[in-house]
Amino acid sequence: MNTDLRLIKSIDLAADSRRQARYYIRLYELPHGAGYVVKKLSGPCGKEKAAEEWYRGTMDLAEKKLSAIVRSKTTRQTGRLYRELPPSPQLLLW
Repeated sequence: MNTDLRLIKSIDLAADSRRQARYYIRLYELPHGAGYVVKKLSGPCGKEKAAEEWYRGTMDLAEKKLSAIVRSKTTRQTGRLYRELPPSPQLLLW
């Protein structure tokens, strides 16, 4: 993890599932005004996570991406439904 990134927002989601599925979503500001990165880790609790990243040039676009991810996981009509958890301190570092 690049220590030059500044954490702006952190959202953790969990599903009531047998494998305890989780999403850890973070919004970071890049150094020198270079834009923003939305990072997502997903997978079962206690296991290696799948990682994805999206670059956005403005804070507004980055927040829209983060909100879209959260909305898609918390407002489903079918499939696994997630709920928001308090932030996980140990994952703020990735």
